[in-house]
Formats: sequence, structure tokens, C-alpha cells
Amino acid sequence: MERLRKIGFSKLTPLEEASDLLLSNISLTTVEVVETSSSLGRFLAESIKSGLNIPPFDRSAMDGYAVKAEDTFGSSPQNPRNLKLVGKIEIGEKSEGIQMKSGEAIRISTGAAIPLGADAVVKIEDTKIEEANISIYLPIVPGKNVSRKGEDIPQDSIVLNSGTEIFSSHIALLSSLGIETVKVHSRPKVSVFATGDELVEVGQMLGENQIYNSNSPMISNLTQQYGGTVIREETLKDDKILLKKKLYESVEDSDLVIFTGGTSVGTQDFLPETIQENGTILVHGIAIKPGSPVLIGVVEDKIVFCLPGTPVAAYLCFVELVGMALRKMMGASEIDPRTETVAKMSRDVPVSGMGYIHFLRVKIEKLGNEIIAHPVKLKGSGIISSLVQSDGIVKIHPYQEGLKKDDKVFVIRLK
Repeated sequence: MERLRKIGFSKLTPLEEASDLLLSNISLTTVEVVETSSSLGRFLAESIKSGLNIPPFDRSAMDGYAVKAEDTFGSSPQNPRNLKLVGKIEIGEKSEGIQMKSGEAIRISTGAAIPLGADAVVKIEDTKIEEANISIYLPIVPGKNVSRKGEDIPQDSIVLNSGTEIFSSHIALLSSLGIETVKVHSRPKVSVFATGDELVEVGQMLGENQIYNSNSPMISNLTQQYGGTVIREETLKDDKILLKKKLYESVEDSDLVIFTGGTSVGTQDFLPETIQENGTILVHGIAIKPGSPVLIGVVEDKIVFCLPGTPVAAYLCFVELVGMALRKMMGASEIDPRTETVAKMSRDVPVSGMGYIHFLRVKIEKLGNEIIAHPVKLKGSGIISSLVQSDGIVKIHPYQEGLKKDDKVFVIRLK
């Protein structure tokens, strides 16, 4: 009992304070160079400057006729202006040497270079052609239907900032600038351990009072979802010597270590004292439900998480803390990628005790112009089905006695 009193958390740290303390102890991973085409989901380690103008020349924004805008002034369906067709320019063809004069027009395709002398493009549907004569039925101003050189991206401008998460649209942009490779932060290497004498791997026979290990596959996949690379995934018995051995093996080759289970104050919960004896405990016990026993420590300058063993609590602690740590390691400018939806509560939800942030799991439904949040579960940190049935969570803050029907809330999306 004396050991339990020493490792037990005497106070609960507010979530925001715990997050700040965690993030202040995060170091960036190394920088590596990857091909632009393979950079999806990575985070830029440098800002990207354009080496050219996009578009690189004045070009037509649509199929039509390149003209001098002043030649169309005063035209109308009743009084069209007539121009002489003198040529044609397709996309990819050079327009050098083509000098258009007043009273002339050149057939032009979308994306083709604007010829010298022209300053606008008339849409095909606003014209009528008879042999080499074109009737213009609508006046246009200079620059109409023309994409100017550098209009999209001027040369030497910053197009992507350091810390940007690369999506397919960014890859298109980088490729359009001729950028073959980019500098990104390496993916954090993560070791994942599930602890507990009761755990059995999927595929094995369950014994009496045993359960299948669902934490390891969940945490490993969450790690990948947030950009990390799992280099070790094991299930461990509640053995202090074994835990210490695996901890030291992991901090040697991992950027971050995650344990689930064994972090509370039970007789078999050895992780807190193992961390305390071999490193530093930053936080043990956070004022959240579910998930309050979570521990964050540092061993050999590596962040170690000890998440609760119950799956829902482990999941919520991951997305609230571990996921942000992984993205901070990769230099992400936005460390929390989750989106929020404003919704209206469908019924009252009381809380059993104040002083905690309660994570309410909710299902959202669109009714007319409103989005309704239906409570799925407030308690029950081991009920995995409540995560599957939920679209997001609502944070009930420590000073709130609960939520009332029709209260407007922010739903943090899980899907």
C-alpha cells in the first residue's frame, strides 16, 4: 500500500495545462528529402518559393477569338462589329511572330498564348462566323477572358509555408512549379505496448477472465493516421522488470513510446513507478473523464505516454494528447487536425461531478437547417461500441453542471 500511495496521483492537472507542458517538451524530428509525388501527408520543413510565374505567359481563359477590345466597343446583337479572321492558335503552340492588327481576330483555344496586339478574348457563343468574317455581338473590356502572366502565382512569391501538411492539391501546385523534391520532417518512430495479464491476442483461445487485446491495433492505426511509423507493437504482462526492459529498448530507437494499461494505482500498475525511477513524470492524472489516469513522462529525452487500459479512454487520450504530440514533432503548423460542427443538443445531459472535462460521445443528425447532437455515452470507458456509434465528442467543461436540451455545442468530429 505504501508503494501505491507514492505513485498515486495526488491532484489532477487541467487538460490545457497538461497539453502545454507536453508540447513544451516536444522536439522536432529530423529533416529528409522526398519526391514531391510521394509527399502526401508529410509536413514541409521549409517554405516553398515559386521559381516562375503561373501562368508563365498571358493565356486565353476560354475558347474564343483573340481581339483588340476596342474593336468590340459599341457592338450589340442588333449592331454587331465585324472582324477579319486571320489565324488560329492552339494550346502549346507558339504565338511569337503573330502580330494582330486592328479589325482582326484570331481563333484561340483555352490555355493558348495570347498573340501580340490582342488584349481580350471574345467567347465563341458571343460571335457568329461566316467564312473569314466574324460578327461580334457583345462589347468586352481589355483583359476580358485573359489569364495574365503570374496572375495565379507570381515569381519569387511564397506559395507554401513551413509546417504545411501536404495534400494532393499541394502536390499539384508543387508539380506545376517544376519542384521535384521537398524537405519534410521524418515520420516519428513509435513503439506501442499493451499491458495486462488478462490480454489475449486475436486468433488465440480466450481463457477464463481474459479479453482480446484491442488497444494495440487501435493505437497503432491511430499512430499511422496521425503520421507516425510503428516500429514495435507488443503485448506485455504486468511485470515490472519486463516493463523496464521494454521501456529502455524503445527509447533507444523510438521518438515516442506508448503504453496502454497499468497506469492507475492498482497493485499491478507498475508503469508510474517505472517511469519515475528511470525518468521524469510530467503529468500523472488529468482532469478528464474518461481518461483521468493518463501519464506523460520523459525517459532519455523521449516522450512516454501511459494511457488508460480501457479502449475508449485510451482512444480519447490519444486524439487529445498523443496525436498533437506526433504532429508537433513533424513541425505541423496546425497540430490538431480535427474539425468542429456546431449542433444543438437533443436532450439534457447531467454530469456526476464537476471539476473535470467530460467527453460526451454524440451522434449528429441533420434535421432541416439544423444539426442535432444525440448523446450516445457519457460514462463507460470500456464500451467500444460507443465510439463506433459516435460521430464526435462534446466537451462539457469543468464549471458546467451538464448540458440542456437545445444548448448550442461544438462537436469535435471523430470521423
